[in-house]
Amino acid sequence: MKTRRRRPARPERRGLEVILHAESSADPQREALGTVLAIATLSLFGVALLFMALGPHRIGDYGTETDFYGSYAEGARQIQRGVLDPSRYGVVGPIYELALAGAGLLARDLFLAAELLSAAAAVATLLLWFVLLRRRHGAWIGLFAIAFMATNPTLFHYGYSASTDALALALQAGALCLLFATSGPRTAALAGLVAALAFLTRYTAVTLLPAGLIATLARGRARGDGGRKQALAFAAGFLAPVGIWIAYSLASGTGFAFQLHHNLAFEVYARPRGIPWDAYQRDLQPGFHSLWDVIARDPAAVAWRLLVNCGAHLAEDARLLLGWPVAAAVTAGLVLGAWSGALRRACPLAATGVLCFLSFVPVFYSDRYSLALLPFYAALAAYAFASPRFAFAVTRRSPAKRGRGIPLKTVLALVPLALSLAASVRLQRMVLTQQPTEALDAGRVLRALAHPGERVIARKPQVAYLGGIEALPFPFAESLQELAAYARVHKARWLFYGWPEVEARPWYRHLIDTTGAVPGLTVRYARMWTWRPGVLYEIGPAFGERPSWYDDSLLVALHDTRVRLLERPGDADLLALAGVIELDRGLVRDATEHLERAADRRPTDPHVLLPLGQALLQSGDPRRASIAFTRAEQVSPGNLEARLGRGWASLLAGQREEAASLWRPVIGLTRDAITLERMAALYQELGDDSAAAVARAARRRLGP
Repeated sequence: MKTRRRRPARPERRGLEVILHAESSADPQREALGTVLAIATLSLFGVALLFMALGPHRIGDYGTETDFYGSYAEGARQIQRGVLDPSRYGVVGPIYELALAGAGLLARDLFLAAELLSAAAAVATLLLWFVLLRRRHGAWIGLFAIAFMATNPTLFHYGYSASTDALALALQAGALCLLFATSGPRTAALAGLVAALAFLTRYTAVTLLPAGLIATLARGRARGDGGRKQALAFAAGFLAPVGIWIAYSLASGTGFAFQLHHNLAFEVYARPRGIPWDAYQRDLQPGFHSLWDVIARDPAAVAWRLLVNCGAHLAEDARLLLGWPVAAAVTAGLVLGAWSGALRRACPLAATGVLCFLSFVPVFYSDRYSLALLPFYAALAAYAFASPRFAFAVTRRSPAKRGRGIPLKTVLALVPLALSLAASVRLQRMVLTQQPTEALDAGRVLRALAHPGERVIARKPQVAYLGGIEALPFPFAESLQELAAYARVHKARWLFYGWPEVEARPWYRHLIDTTGAVPGLTVRYARMWTWRPGVLYEIGPAFGERPSWYDDSLLVALHDTRVRLLERPGDADLLALAGVIELDRGLVRDATEHLERAADRRPTDPHVLLPLGQALLQSGDPRRASIAFTRAEQVSPGNLEARLGRGWASLLAGQREEAASLWRPVIGLTRDAITLERMAALYQELGDDSAAAVARAARRRLGP
């Protein structure tokens, strides 16, 4: 029998060297350092969220946070009064409103309570994922994972928003932490209970049920006991609160119904055709009563949309949720985890991530929805940098110090983290600029003027909430008469028209321009000519009468153009059109402003320069008018209007000889009576009788 010869040990290299580390047991000191850094990360994250909630985030946006003003706040108030109405929960469950009602007992302002609830839930999410990953893979993977989560722009945004997202994410994290970081039937039952709470917060968390069963059965198979007892305990923990809720719903006569099939219907039959959500609700939603209705209408279209969404959602996660640098880190972690076998050992947790991804495939993409996937992505990115495989490190000369240097991967992790943090700062700045502060100001005015029980018509409920009265949806009516009839039927005293109304009900856009008076509407608050306009009207008995200026096509065009400029403030065509109409109507100051802005964008366009010169003449600025007319004549040689304008500018500036010289070649060409009369007078004053005679003859040819 041959004996295998040992290879001689290679001599140790001296000096600094790069060492390829193999996976080894964790260093207790290094693990303790990772835990300390994780606590510091959590603390900084929590402080930053509190700063946003208590400081610059003053009002919820017109997107996600609309649900707070239109639904969650009222539901929380009802719960505080002892009323829990199951009919409210067709899209989301009751847990968020129950939690909000509890938080509202500590903070009187429900909006502030919602912000603080989200901040606490976001911090809890990071803490729970750190505990889970530290117990299974070490503190440094947990540290890197929560670092990628803390610097994520979307998570930070919804960490201070008045929405269900942060709470749902925290409950999901709690269920997974109990599932994967602990063992035993009791903790499995508790995990099932928390998973049920997550489901009753956001129904898409139903994926936690199969994920929990897979995890408990896989753990039992590895131990040789089958895991049935833990699986049953988990299922019992999940079904107990869900069963109680269903029984309560049935007993109340409401029943337990999902409305999420409308998300799939909108994604398949509306969004690809450019149909907005409002129009879907009006025209298509009544035809879909269940998921089967959605599928049965066109099974092929549904299947194709699901297939397309798989790839599209992954790409959008990389672009929007993560950002390309972090997405590259996730890809590296996925490859490294598959190659090292770490992904196989974490198969139940990975399966949970896959199920979670598939639950969002049927609906339109939103980085907000994909937040539930962020911890799984972050764990992969963390493995790329925290795994000891390929952890190149610079070490000291001493063999005893080998492997104790700082891994270069740790330093490289700062690059995607810094880029993600910078992206987060940019997003939060944008979010703050998007705050509907016009609704905040209008709400204050409304609260001072309105009486309890009154109603305000508005597409978004922020103004009604802040004003302390009831919100009335903005109807699909397409005329003032129909809108007035709707207001009378529903006894609405107030009307708010802002940017959401401009976008969805554009046929009323002239209401933003309060210079066009509408009978029966009295302006109580107005913020115009900004990119976030809003007008609060008090409705009177005359509302519905046709405004007299409706018969003046130029005025109608002017009001429409002014509002369109709010959407496209740099559009030279709109600026010029507004300026020309305003000049025609004697609105010289407004005309000058719009025409100057148009000339900045089209400095060689005579169709802009000529009316600008006229506006400057009428505003008493002949010097600048002369510049505009001269430039117009330079780009359009022989232009009669430009030459006449230059003459008028010189005359008004007191330069009579120069005006006479400019006008002399065009005396017989102009057909403007006023100009000809002024020419004749000027030449008579200067003693030029022949020119004066030509001007008078030209004037006589025009007739009276």
